[in-house]
Amino acid sequence: MKSIEISARTVAEAVELALAQLGKDRDEVAIAVLDSGEAGDEALVRVTVVDDDDDAEERPAPEGTLEEVQGVARSILEELLARMDIHAYVTPVVTRVPGQKGDIEETITLHVEGADEEAMGLLIGRRGETLRSVQFMVNLLVSRRVQKWPQIVVDVGNYRQRRQESLEGLARRMAERVRQTGRPIMLEPMAAYERRIVHLALRDDKTIYTESSGEGENRKIVIYPAKQ
Repeated sequence: MKSIEISARTVAEAVELALAQLGKDRDEVAIAVLDSGEAGDEALVRVTVVDDDDDAEERPAPEGTLEEVQGVARSILEELLARMDIHAYVTPVVTRVPGQKGDIEETITLHVEGADEEAMGLLIGRRGETLRSVQFMVNLLVSRRVQKWPQIVVDVGNYRQRRQESLEGLARRMAERVRQTGRPIMLEPMAAYERRIVHLALRDDKTIYTESSGEGENRKIVIYPAKQ
């Protein structure tokens, strides 16, 4: 796996520089904070490209118990929401799913619920852009507290579940069109986690196959008819 170390004034700046140099987005890498820079030095991070079929055990794991990380993540998100003048409840939920090689992958999902639908919509943003930014900040701030990057997902009103169902439906419809026309179809640019949803939705379909094309935020999925 490709790995680089980058220093900058802050952890956030170092991460952004590394992502730009690698041509990847946050969901395609594992990040370890080697020096948070709080002692007056520059922050130092190690960013490692993680392919879909890489062993999840090679990714940095958070220090402390899972319950402690949940508490830290929840309090940080609640503080961010308060600073945004958004009144909402945050409920952490841990999911455990089998990994690529039989290991167990643990994800902390912070579910945000609020009575103000307009505020919830603003928190999600256009195509989930604001929500992804909030998630990035939560992961960043939690990592500074525990000195590692846990896997934390922020969801608002089950937006991610609805988005997953929408993407799975789109994937199946476009796959059927590819079968009918015999021609490949390129989908719109997607974040890494969204591309993964499409790949997984179609991976058992032997009549087509999927590949990713492009770099960074312009990376897209192309659905091809199966090779004869």
